[in-house]
Amino acid sequence: MSPAISVCIPVYATERSLPACLHSVAAQRGLEAAGLEIIVVDDASPAADPELSSPAQIVSQFQQESPWPVVYLEHQENKGILEARRTAVQAATGEFIFCLDSDDTLPPAALATLYHHAMAEDADIVHGRAQVVVNREHGCILDSQREATLMEKVQCRARATYLGRLKDGEILQSVLVDKTQNTFLWGKLIRRELYLHALDSIPSVYCSMADDLLQYVLIAHHACSYFGIGEVVYNYTINTGISSHTKITSLERWGQVCSAASVFTVLFHCAKGIRTPFSSEQMSAIRDLCRFYLINNLQQLQFFVVPELYHEAYELLCEFWGAGFVHQAERFLQEK
Repeated sequence: MSPAISVCIPVYATERSLPACLHSVAAQRGLEAAGLEIIVVDDASPAADPELSSPAQIVSQFQQESPWPVVYLEHQENKGILEARRTAVQAATGEFIFCLDSDDTLPPAALATLYHHAMAEDADIVHGRAQVVVNREHGCILDSQREATLMEKVQCRARATYLGRLKDGEILQSVLVDKTQNTFLWGKLIRRELYLHALDSIPSVYCSMADDLLQYVLIAHHACSYFGIGEVVYNYTINTGISSHTKITSLERWGQVCSAASVFTVLFHCAKGIRTPFSSEQMSAIRDLCRFYLINNLQQLQFFVVPELYHEAYELLCEFWGAGFVHQAERFLQEK
């Protein structure tokens, strides 16, 4: 019998945090009858510190201890997080998908809570809230002022959950225009057939930033029913992973940050090809988001890219976003 939930975990160079992530899934209670499975996809992680186990070794050990079935898949080359998620979702057999980042964890009753509401409301999407945490053992070190500012900013987004029911076109309107939902994939239980339908419209693309936004906008566009709850169902770590506020010392990592541009290229392409078009108000909101991500990249260039890489990093930024759009965003920042 197929499980109720497939927990999909993309992995890239997160050997330090992966064990805690996996064990938080193993500790889920209240799903003994419904069942769940865990799908881990390693997106060609680089060789780890010799003192650390590889993702394959970590998952192999976990498989021996887990009360739930565990599937481990590997990409032979790095394809980006969107493609890692695609591989996981396509391999899943559950009625619902739950996306879990490998540097985050779950409260013990998270999945049972979401599933209970999915059954009670016959919802395509059930959306809970997250609490923001700092990983003081394995994350980057933030000074107290920066940590407090970042915590407040991210917590506001993590708690952006529309409470109650939404139907059909109300769901995407809530995401893009009303902004009463966040665009993170995590914290949401999503019907697998709906997720696969959204992925069918997304061509293969490398991106390591904003992939949540691309996927969730299309999921919300195709969804028929949504239910939002106030319970905390996710522990989101802010000082680990590609989006953490640490110094950027390589063009490879900077390219991952700039890959948000690819998300909007694909999203604008998808918007033209879908059967039920986005409204002009929704398209305007997408354009605003596009500029927001570019401005965020410009600020990251200023504050986090090491000086010796600045000129090459700026050129790479222009390659991703287009020089004209970059110059327009720079003028906008100067006017502010």
